[in-house]
Amino acid sequence: MIIRAIVLILGSFILYVLQTGLFSSFSLAGVVPDLLMILVVSIGFMRGRTKAMLAGLLCGFYIDCCYSSVVGIFPLFYIIIGNLAGFSHKIYDDDDHMTPLMLTAVGELLYNLMYFVVFYLLQGKINLSFYIYRITIPRIVYTVLVSIILYRILKIANLYLLRFDKDE
Repeated sequence: MIIRAIVLILGSFILYVLQTGLFSSFSLAGVVPDLLMILVVSIGFMRGRTKAMLAGLLCGFYIDCCYSSVVGIFPLFYIIIGNLAGFSHKIYDDDDHMTPLMLTAVGELLYNLMYFVVFYLLQGKINLSFYIYRITIPRIVYTVLVSIILYRILKIANLYLLRFDKDE
């Protein structure tokens, strides 16, 4: 349990640094893949709702600390997505690779819609079609493409950490 918590804290911090540092240099169409979304959805898919919501809380606070003037919005977004992704935990199969990709795409769509409502719609900016075509669709595509590789790494890490759960 403690080892898994340490790995989650370090892993989410590393993904946050990669997302804000390395991948910002490789932005396509002006968007960066959401590595933290991939982490939250993968944990929800592999470990369940509670652990995904805790990961969402942690990942949301990373974003809040650096980018948000309102504390709590991004953790709420990631907690909701982690909760929804965690429902798929019951159907988890080691050979299933399409479900996490679809969950990542749906999670990214929900995240972008919630972001639009909170940060644009409430300020009177109502051009949803521009936001969807210029930001949401490229971000979903880029995040899903990166999640193909990152999900495999997270799956290997989960299998490795399952050995520690059996020892406890």
